[in-house]
Amino acid sequence: MAGEMKRDELKARFSELLAQYPPIEEIERLFEKALQSGALNLESDPMTDYRLAKIIYHAILLNMAEQCRPYSPENRKEAENLLLFL
Repeated sequence: MAGEMKRDELKARFSELLAQYPPIEEIERLFEKALQSGALNLESDPMTDYRLAKIIYHAILLNMAEQCRPYSPENRKEAENLLLFL
């Protein structure tokens, strides 16, 4: 029973975190920033697949991951361990 309460509490905290920092809004903001950056050569890309979209999405996710990177080495190690299970 105590474990279930902790899970529920963690779910609530995670939901609160998502509400404070809506990922979709941040993704859209960073996408617009990428379009305006001058780093993309849209004219030379064939746009026949998702290559450029995936490059942009990858860069956005890396940026977002860096923004919420744990400060302490112990927490970074725990996050890196968890990543192995996702």
